[in-house]
Amino acid sequence: MSSCDRLNHLNLQKPAPGKFQPTQRRGSTRNLPACRPNGRDLLGPFRGIRFELLSSFSHHPLFRAFLQLPTMSGRNTRDLDILLVGLGSLGAQLARRLAAPPGYVLFLHDLDPSIVFNLVAEIPQSRPFDVLPSSGPLPPVVLTCLPNSNDVGEVLAALLMHIEPGTLWLDCTSGDPIKAKEYADTLSKKGATFVDVGISGGPRGAADGSLTAMVGCPEDLFNTVQVFLRRMAKSVVRCGETGAGHAVKAVNNILMGANLVAASEGLTVLSKYGVKATDALATINQSSGRSWATVNRIPEHVLPGTYDYGFQLSLLRKDMLTALRLASGTGTTTPQLSNSFRVVEQLSQKLSPTSDHTRLSQAIAHLQSTEVLCQTSTSNVVPKSPSMRALGIKLVVFDCAGTIIDEGALVYNALEQVMRRASCDRIVYTADEFSKWHGANKIEVLRFFGSRAGMAGDEIQAMYADFLATLNTGYFSPENKGAVKLFPGTLEVFKELQEAGIKVCLNTGYPHSIADRLLEVLGLEDKIDGLVVAEDVGMGRPYPYMMQYLARMHQIMDMRQVAKIGDTARDIEEGRFAGCGFVAGVLTGADEADDHLRAGADLVMNSIADLRA
Repeated sequence: MSSCDRLNHLNLQKPAPGKFQPTQRRGSTRNLPACRPNGRDLLGPFRGIRFELLSSFSHHPLFRAFLQLPTMSGRNTRDLDILLVGLGSLGAQLARRLAAPPGYVLFLHDLDPSIVFNLVAEIPQSRPFDVLPSSGPLPPVVLTCLPNSNDVGEVLAALLMHIEPGTLWLDCTSGDPIKAKEYADTLSKKGATFVDVGISGGPRGAADGSLTAMVGCPEDLFNTVQVFLRRMAKSVVRCGETGAGHAVKAVNNILMGANLVAASEGLTVLSKYGVKATDALATINQSSGRSWATVNRIPEHVLPGTYDYGFQLSLLRKDMLTALRLASGTGTTTPQLSNSFRVVEQLSQKLSPTSDHTRLSQAIAHLQSTEVLCQTSTSNVVPKSPSMRALGIKLVVFDCAGTIIDEGALVYNALEQVMRRASCDRIVYTADEFSKWHGANKIEVLRFFGSRAGMAGDEIQAMYADFLATLNTGYFSPENKGAVKLFPGTLEVFKELQEAGIKVCLNTGYPHSIADRLLEVLGLEDKIDGLVVAEDVGMGRPYPYMMQYLARMHQIMDMRQVAKIGDTARDIEEGRFAGCGFVAGVLTGADEADDHLRAGADLVMNSIADLRA
């Protein structure tokens, strides 16, 4: 029997008139069937109480709903009744839509009995329903709209013994395509059909019938199913075989999440620059950068400050993770989508799981000390970093020369001097070649250029000794007193970080003979929580070992809780290779902003004075 043949008995185009006679119940509540979502008897407190004692409540619609609970026995279960399980913000609107004249007869179930009771009071042709196995014969159509596919599986297990051949199960959950196939196989053995239906448009779309339905089902079944779905959706599209509807919905939602993150970050940039979000959106929404986030989510639910679209953050995270699992299962890498998911995960730590997903825009703006819904233009906005504490950072590692220490580029001048003295112009390089070694362990710089010029190992070691002597003179000789100093704001930033419970450490390519003395001269010995130099770990930047050494020192397992700040592209690469959660460049040293950004910097600051705890 084909999928379509199983459903031929259903008249999907002509809903039942919605008038049925409630079974008259007399005596006590013992006669009422159990209403036990999740194993709890919701009538327990009332069971056995004479109705006469409750007569004072008889006018209440919720009480009248109890009196009208149908037994299902005696009814023709092939009438087009619908069991709707899951009455959240979307499911409740679907119920109202399906009940609109000429409406179907609805049997409603949700773990929250108050939702059921309120809807029963609102919709005349609806009744509560118990999904436990004792519930008896089922309506011919089951519609689930639940938080996840595991919940659908629990309902399926509870109802399976009562499912009759020809039953149509429409799963409007934002679900897992793999589980959709499993459930379809299970129902097929009972002669029933499972159709996965991804729904887009939210509660508002459900209320006005403007939803998009993404359907996964056999081709011969689609024409039959879409007649029913057009009661709820304006656009009904078959995406493929079973599982395809959930797959497209998952990818749709991860794209929506990525677009919301990107649009919020872009508007935050403009807000800090002094452009009103409303003015920016008026232009963007007429240009190529527009998305559903800029057209709908942000102007309608973020800028008014309502954050009331009706889709929980936890559900967005679930759908994004489903899409990434789908990508993994197909052997596809998705670096951009994966990064968007990580951003959502990080921001979610600052929000309630039940928050509306549009709160992500607010969280993104707050990290940057601004508001997406900036309604007034500002000027001369000083860029600031995001809050380290808000990012979950526990350790910040600073480079030394050029980042916290102002030494007038003495280190690079010294390197060039010793190479000229030792090689008699045998070492030849361009400015671009030399700049690529900014931030590297200095012995490695000399080895590279010396070896390329054909110098022997002892000659290179002699150059390194000359370099250390030159540096010592430049930094610490009496005639050069004051040649090295801290950049303005350094101590204030260190103090602010430490008062926020964040460790402050330094790393450098200098040997201890130079680094330790610098700490003493600059008075930093009791101002930091640790120092590591390249010789401690055997290799300098961009290898990640110095960063890992400091993380281990402070018992930090997750490198995403570590931030790296430096003035060279190698500092940025070091932070990236170490897996740091935040990597920023400063413009007080060797490299330019573009160098930092090309190396993968999250942010480029004028100086570390811009860093916020």
